[in-house]
Amino acid sequence: MASKKVVLFLPARVDPSIGDLPAADLQPLELLHIASPAEAAGFEVVIIDAMTEPDALEQCVRACEGAVAFASSCILGYQVYDGARVARAVREAFPRLPIFWGGWFPSALPELYLKSEFCDAVAHGQGEVTFVELLQACEAEGGVNGDGLQRRLNSIDGLALWRDGKVQYTARRAVKHLNELPEPAWHLIDLNKYYELNARTAKAGNRIRNRLPPPPPFDDGRPFRGVSYFSSFGCPEPCEFCCSPEIAGRRWVALDPDVLVDRLIALYEKWPYDIIRFQDANFGVAEKRTRRFCERLIASKLPVQWNGTIEIKQICQYSEETLDLMKESGFHLAWFGAEAATGETQKLIKKNIKEGLTDQAMKRMHERNIMSGLTYIIGYPGETPESMRETILEAAEMKWKYPTCSSEVFPYRPIPGSGFWEPSVKAGYVGPQTFEDWGRFFDYKFNSWWGQIPPEIQKLWRRYTVLAPWFDGNAGGRGPVSKLLQKAAGWRLKNGKYGAPIEFKAFDMIRRFAGEKAASVL
Repeated sequence: MASKKVVLFLPARVDPSIGDLPAADLQPLELLHIASPAEAAGFEVVIIDAMTEPDALEQCVRACEGAVAFASSCILGYQVYDGARVARAVREAFPRLPIFWGGWFPSALPELYLKSEFCDAVAHGQGEVTFVELLQACEAEGGVNGDGLQRRLNSIDGLALWRDGKVQYTARRAVKHLNELPEPAWHLIDLNKYYELNARTAKAGNRIRNRLPPPPPFDDGRPFRGVSYFSSFGCPEPCEFCCSPEIAGRRWVALDPDVLVDRLIALYEKWPYDIIRFQDANFGVAEKRTRRFCERLIASKLPVQWNGTIEIKQICQYSEETLDLMKESGFHLAWFGAEAATGETQKLIKKNIKEGLTDQAMKRMHERNIMSGLTYIIGYPGETPESMRETILEAAEMKWKYPTCSSEVFPYRPIPGSGFWEPSVKAGYVGPQTFEDWGRFFDYKFNSWWGQIPPEIQKLWRRYTVLAPWFDGNAGGRGPVSKLLQKAAGWRLKNGKYGAPIEFKAFDMIRRFAGEKAASVL
């Protein structure tokens, strides 16, 4: 009888050699979601998350003994490199074991994977049903990758395959409603490991990647128990800089709010938590659903707070009553993508946020003391320097006007699978070519494409990135000089005074010469 064991691996989110730590409220949701239907189909699933398992490579190789398949998922960044490193080791140890990939990065750039020696197929789009059919094909072939398995893969929807020297897609997988899929297989991981890791990172003093600002009472540095959750799949927006329109087909399906709250209650009863981090691409598409979710969460009396990504247009369309319910239910942080300040660029990127809506949304959040994380991008293909300047100035305005709003401006970075990818390549962009190079492609500030951004805008952006953390209180010390410089940063942002910031340069020089003993004074 063929084995029915499958090994799932989530690569490390952060390069351990640079000293940064991962945000421990990010569980391996991608794997938990595909594991449930696999278990329902009779397969034994082993999940190995590099975040909690320092010897993940060795564990993967050991676990693959007698397995029917190995699979992994990743997003752009260090996970690309780490996933490739572990998959190579698995292929070397078990040359005929089928290896599959999923997640948005392999879906957006399947050729990179399919041309490698450690990928037999890439799942494209929603993966729960596709994965079960992949495993059933592997089981039928005795867990051996050969001509028989490759023929079976041709008839499975939702795959990218390597055929005749090029990528060939099978039929697009129809999106299945989340209510029809089993809930994530939380029993396959130990949430206490993530809670303990979060407690350690809170004391370590290292920079924490992908960390969201916690609400009171955890904003003083004390550890919290955080869980991440997918309550929906996809996004209906047509944004040209994003790969979601291609991968998800602009479809959006979501758990019914009553089902969602019932599942959150059941999870809390087994592993109590303090904060829910919704990882949905777009949580708030339907106001009726958001309102019902808040009502049920309030009625449940779960002592939790939550955050998620919501469109600016949606917050402006929501009623005052719905926004009040969101606050009452524990909504403490909203992430928004404003992306551009001018109407011409909004039209170019197909975001179509009308003038004044960003201000309106930030105002509605600020009035309720809900934190906002607001992001902008400059340097799109075809964007004018005037538009880039206006975007930086609007980001500054939102920051000083609404203290609960944290606004960041990122230089544009071409994303595989997005509408702007090909135009960027034609305009001269040369992206990473290897897994190792893609694995270093993490930080927007260091991995951006400056080719579309003129020097004067680059200078303005650099000045903004100096002033913004000062105004937010994240630079300098706690002494009176630092307080004065914080006010100076606010004055500059408010009045658009980006000339040579000599007061900040002087501060840095004094601090370097004075050393740590001057920290309390500065």
